[in-house]
Amino acid sequence: MTAPLLQVAGLVHDYTLPRRHPFAAAGRLRVLHGIDVTVPAGGSLGVVGESGSGKSTLARCVLALERPQAGSVRLRGQDLFALSASDLRAARRHVQAVFQDPYGSLDPRHSVGRIIAEPVASLEPGVSHRDRHARVAAMLEAVGLPAASAYKYPHEFSGGQRQRIAIARALVTNPALVVADEPVSALDVSVQAQVLNLMLDLQERLRLAWLFISHDLGVVRCISARVVVLYRGRIVEEGPTGAVFDRPLHPYTQALVAAVPRIGQGRRTGVATTEEPPPADGCAYAGRCPMAQARCRAEAPLLRADGERRVACHFTVSPPPEIVVTS
Repeated sequence: MTAPLLQVAGLVHDYTLPRRHPFAAAGRLRVLHGIDVTVPAGGSLGVVGESGSGKSTLARCVLALERPQAGSVRLRGQDLFALSASDLRAARRHVQAVFQDPYGSLDPRHSVGRIIAEPVASLEPGVSHRDRHARVAAMLEAVGLPAASAYKYPHEFSGGQRQRIAIARALVTNPALVVADEPVSALDVSVQAQVLNLMLDLQERLRLAWLFISHDLGVVRCISARVVVLYRGRIVEEGPTGAVFDRPLHPYTQALVAAVPRIGQGRRTGVATTEEPPPADGCAYAGRCPMAQARCRAEAPLLRADGERRVACHFTVSPPPEIVVTS
């Protein structure tokens, strides 16, 4: 059996809270609770959840920008946090990122050619100037921009074109995995479709793997073969994207899907709008779950396999058949 390209196992991450006064002990906030995910070579995994669920922290750990308190991130079999500084630098060319804001992620003082060539100059210092120039031109053409764009500056491009430049910068080192953190949320809907189609085309042509983070379920359905649903830093459901969104098994996933507006259906009902503090030992969703029982507040559910899916719920209930998310 072929090992996955990316394997995240038991990932735990805490943030230090501000001190209440100079002599107080610093508090800790746990934002990831034992996350386990895999991405095969050439595959795609979507990560969804509300703000504060740990999506971006997971992305930063996968990119080795933050070190977790426990767990491992293996890329092509290598544990990124067990590597030396020089080996980690060499491994970074295999995993690159596309960020949310195409306006803030490009240095306005640098030409597009310099921006795209920077990862090559940093991670592959042996590549000649001529070869870097050729790779920049090839990447611009791959994302649908003329090679002459290398001599322009970011302010001369639209939002969608800037995100294409960001994608070209991510691909110039020929990575195996690209982590995309809300890459189309700042774009108009019509431009979103163009960028998503480009990402799908690049995945097929270059055998790229995507870790795609978004709050938009329709976008995730378009780009990802599988999806992970996070709530308070815990995986509550995982499985094939179509199956999870068409027939969600966890109450939180059902609430997310039910909250998607659809034409002609009027006001949505049945989504919890109030929340009690989560129990110390029970299910993190018990304070919002309409099906919560005494066991939910006393015992945290395990993430158990259910066919091709994993669900963390003591009382999984099938949703009504009309719950469907379309791209």
